[in-house]
Amino acid sequence: MEDNRTSRWRPGWTLLILMIFVALTVSDEASRLTSDSQVQFTWNQDLLGGTDQGGPDPDDLEFASLMSDDLQALLAMAGANSAPSVSLGEIISSADGETTKEASGLLDAVTVAAQDDEAQPADQPSEKDKPTVLTHVVARGQTLWDIAKIYGIHIDTIVAANGISDPQRLQVGQKLTILTMDGALHTVRAGDSVWSIARAYQVKTQDIVEANDLSDPSALRVGQQLVIPGAQAVAAQRYQLVGSNGQLRRAFDWPARARISSRFGPRWGSMHYGLDIAVPIGTPIRAAADGRVTWSGARGSYGNLVIIDHGQRVETRYAHNSRLAVKAGETVKRGQIIAYSGNTGRSTGPHLHFEIRYRGTAVDPEKYLLP
Repeated sequence: MEDNRTSRWRPGWTLLILMIFVALTVSDEASRLTSDSQVQFTWNQDLLGGTDQGGPDPDDLEFASLMSDDLQALLAMAGANSAPSVSLGEIISSADGETTKEASGLLDAVTVAAQDDEAQPADQPSEKDKPTVLTHVVARGQTLWDIAKIYGIHIDTIVAANGISDPQRLQVGQKLTILTMDGALHTVRAGDSVWSIARAYQVKTQDIVEANDLSDPSALRVGQQLVIPGAQAVAAQRYQLVGSNGQLRRAFDWPARARISSRFGPRWGSMHYGLDIAVPIGTPIRAAADGRVTWSGARGSYGNLVIIDHGQRVETRYAHNSRLAVKAGETVKRGQIIAYSGNTGRSTGPHLHFEIRYRGTAVDPEKYLLP
């Protein structure tokens, strides 16, 4: 009879030793991590309860009482008044909701409920709400979609900020300017004001002031970079003809879509300063970008010519037209019909002769027309 009673107690003493070890380990670790929180151990009744559905065994009750008395003494020695509340199978975060990464040894066996975000007042602005400008170096295998997902922004924000003409062709090691919010990046030029910038990007002046923490909106510096928040700002920057580095960007619309009959460069012993697009007479010709018409009429070998000034010393020319739809001095929008193709001037057949000039010099249009 005595041997049978001893065999029944053996699992109990084994569990007691195990629980003492766990209590010492957890209380010591938790005490070191959070010195101002209370620790209370509570027994998991599923472990202490008997398997007999008819009620607990008297010996089990006696054993549980003995363990409870011993545990109270153990906690008193361990200084358990300064650790988080713990029960078998889980860690309950303390009243302040703080949990540190140093408790990673315990995280393998327990679940931690962290409440740092809830502890922060709702009206307190987060640093993430303020846009910043970062530089991202493209890694092998990365796409614009991958990079946009990393920073939580739209692909168009990256395309616009970097003047990317072909989103499918990124190079390993390529440096990209990244905004931490959807919007555009504007470099202040001489004569710029918050009002003029807001009008150009179709946003509110207050949005620019708040996004950039401008204490004095009237004191902009040439070369200063401003974040312009909003999707409309992204669209506007996509069509900026000159980048912040002073280089012409691939941001022009095609004035007409058709076969290219002659490209920019040397031709027949002379220089061909434009792009010839073979279109039938009467085809609508559209402005490649917003601007102001500075010439509309006959002009030598150009025939019927339209010249548009786009600002920042950028100019486009549309030649050999049969009929003109705008007059000098008019303001035109991107895509607006300005003329109808023809065969006037020195021309070998119906076509549009299209030029882009920057700072007075003709450039290859194909390098700056949008795909």
